[in-house]
Amino acid sequence: MKALFFDGSLKIKEVSHPQPRENEALIKIIFSAICNTDLEIVKGYMGFNGILGHEFVGEVVTRSSDLFGQKVVGEINCSCGDCYLCQTGRETHCPNRTVLGIDGHPGVFADYIVLPMQNLKVVPENLPLTSAVFTEPLAAAIEIFEQIQIKPSQNVFIFGAGKLGLLISQVFRLNGCVYTTFDTQVSKVKKAMDMGINARELSSLRDAEKAEVCVDCTGNPSGINLALSHLYPRGKLVLKTTVAQSEKIDLNQIVINEFEIIGSRCGLFEPALSLLSQGLVNPQPLISAILPFNEIIQAFELAGKPGTLKILIQH
Repeated sequence: MKALFFDGSLKIKEVSHPQPRENEALIKIIFSAICNTDLEIVKGYMGFNGILGHEFVGEVVTRSSDLFGQKVVGEINCSCGDCYLCQTGRETHCPNRTVLGIDGHPGVFADYIVLPMQNLKVVPENLPLTSAVFTEPLAAAIEIFEQIQIKPSQNVFIFGAGKLGLLISQVFRLNGCVYTTFDTQVSKVKKAMDMGINARELSSLRDAEKAEVCVDCTGNPSGINLALSHLYPRGKLVLKTTVAQSEKIDLNQIVINEFEIIGSRCGLFEPALSLLSQGLVNPQPLISAILPFNEIIQAFELAGKPGTLKILIQH
């Protein structure tokens, strides 16, 4: 089968057809999407070599599966189920896990993938497949509310109006809190405002303006220090940015101001599919282009350009 392979450079190549084991399913990919994590892996993040990609919607083609013929999305962490962390509800941190297209598991930029049956979630019939492909990043946005309590009375600053930032903004809007989304790019601020999101250019943010909760989804190493500088004492900083290059931070300000810093990663697929199928979160305005699989290398180049949001791949 054809796949996008990364071994220091991107190339389309023929690879072996994956074979499902017991309790796994073979999935034919219909749509996939390029995430900022994929762009960072190409820069060296995680030291991953292999088939990239973890956002997808596909069809189960394993005839023995109860989900045969169903359109599905899939959780990206493949956990052992037996270790202490798995047994205590922290499967996404299983030390024995592989992560789809990120760590030890071939990704979705290919004709077919294999995933454990327990990772698969059926796509509601009323949900367009080009929206279903956003399930994984929307689940990551919702995870913030699984991790910390955010009162509607608290004000929130969201730094970054990119792919994830615009999903996070829509989730915060549903919460009813006073939020503002900032970005350096005028085009992204305009896109956010066109979507009904309260957004401003970062250059308009004064030094004295603070928030009880700040979310860093800038995709930039400097995002953490930017967010910390606009956080009230005893405020909460939620970190969504993962980058190949790390940033130095002043630990003294964290201690003195008693900041609470929360790393935030993967989330639950069920509430994400629910919000999408009810139309409460609309990802369609985030789609910058849909390209065929044979143009996926060009798609990566487009995805890395300023102003580009989500690039979908049609398989």
